[in-house]
Amino acid sequence: MQNYELLYIVSNQYTEDELLPIREKVNSILGKYGAQLGFSEFLGKKKLAYPIDKVNHGYYVVVEFELEDGSAIATINNDLKLDKEVLRAQIIAKPKITEKEIERAQKQRARAAEEAAPNATPKPVAKKPEAKKKVDMKQLDEKLDEILSDDSIE
Repeated sequence: MQNYELLYIVSNQYTEDELLPIREKVNSILGKYGAQLGFSEFLGKKKLAYPIDKVNHGYYVVVEFELEDGSAIATINNDLKLDKEVLRAQIIAKPKITEKEIERAQKQRARAAEEAAPNATPKPVAKKPEAKKKVDMKQLDEKLDEILSDDSIE
């Protein structure tokens, strides 16, 4: 059996609650061709790199599956292209991810989220030296006249 990964984007015109039946529909398309579903992850709503059918945001979903017959990939791809809820879909052949690798990736994501959290303790910032007061041009001219009129300059 060959392991595959499917990444598909669903239009943001649907709510996250309406996304569940769409995910089940995609899973049933995979099941129709004998795919054994594995790891699945909802990546959330993200901005698209470019508009697709006048849509700027979409929900990203990743599904791993195993398939005995690799020739069914083309028909699965075609079915996903014909599905009106799926904006884009991409299937790639990929080595299977172990449970340890999944846990490690989740820990890394959690650690990155903690570091990016707005309520995290701020790092100390070096103080900038105090800016000198701005000198008025009139004061500057007076000081220059005083210096030039001083007899100590030779």
